[in-house]
Parts: sequence; C-alpha cells; structure tokens
Amino acid sequence: MSRIPVLKREDMDADQQRVHDEISATTTGRVGRGPAIGFAYSPSLWECHNATSKHQASCSLTPVQVRIVSLMTVRHWNAAYPWSAQARSAMNAGVDQAVIEAINAGEQPDFTDSADEMVHAVVGELLETGTLGADTFKAAESTLGYRRLADVVGVIGHFSETAMMANVAGAEPPADAASKIKN
Repeated sequence: MSRIPVLKREDMDADQQRVHDEISATTTGRVGRGPAIGFAYSPSLWECHNATSKHQASCSLTPVQVRIVSLMTVRHWNAAYPWSAQARSAMNAGVDQAVIEAINAGEQPDFTDSADEMVHAVVGELLETGTLGADTFKAAESTLGYRRLADVVGVIGHFSETAMMANVAGAEPPADAASKIKN
C-alpha cells in the first residue's frame, strides 16, 4: 500500500489530467503505481521525468548499459519497486541474470564487455563518492568517451529521482516480481 494516495484521473486538475493522458498513451510511463504515484502530484516534474525516460531509449549507451546504470542506482537507494521493474527491463535487454543478482548483492559482476565493465566502475564510484578520481576518469574517457560519460550521469540522475520518488510514495513491488531487492 502506498503512503501517498493514488490520484484518480477524475480527482486531478486539468494540468495533471493532461500529463496523465500523455503518459498513459506512451509505454515509458506507468500511471497509478510505482513512482508515478508521487509524480502525479507535480505534473511538470512528471513530464520532465518522462522526457528523460524517452531520452534513454536513444542515448549513446547500449540498452544493457542503461540497465546496468539503472540497477546500480535503484539498488544504491534501496528502492524495491524500481528494482523489480528495472530487473525485468534488464532481463529483457539481455543483461545476464548473474549480473543482475551480483549488483543486487553488492558484488562485482563478471562482464564479457569492457565498456559494460567500465560503466559499472564509473557508476559505482559516482554513487560512492559523487565524482570520479583521476584514474577512473582517464579510463572512462578512453573507454566510453565524453558523450557516454555524460549519459551515464544523466541516467544516474533519472533513476535517483525514480528511486527516491518510489521510496517516498511507498511503492511496493508486485508479489510476482522476477527479482526482489536484497536487504
């Protein structure tokens, strides 16, 4: 049960209804559950958040890399609902189940791709320290380049917002979630 009441469309003001309807018509936003419970109270924020979701579909990171970042970020914030949703998305994107569970357990996954491994290293250091040390930056610059590095930061920001909103709203994962966050 969420801590914030789920707004029904008929109880929304005109701006909330407009954003609700726009997001309901897409596949990038969930209405009435998860972090959307909270976002519905701030329609312009909800709109911006949905736009960053759309950006991730065509950003410079691979779908696997986006999911590595999303999993690490929501795990960092101990966000149960986004974890279950991102674990499912990660499986659909081709992330190995062992990688998903290693991230969940806070362990170093075995990667077969050096760029995926660098994304993991960058995200881990950013979430732990808020920046990159000289060695990690140099390695990321060489392996990922500036565009992918910028997109990593953007995806972390997006999923930090997602995780915190879900936690504040009290969003709970479905009982049949493929993966649940480890406490």
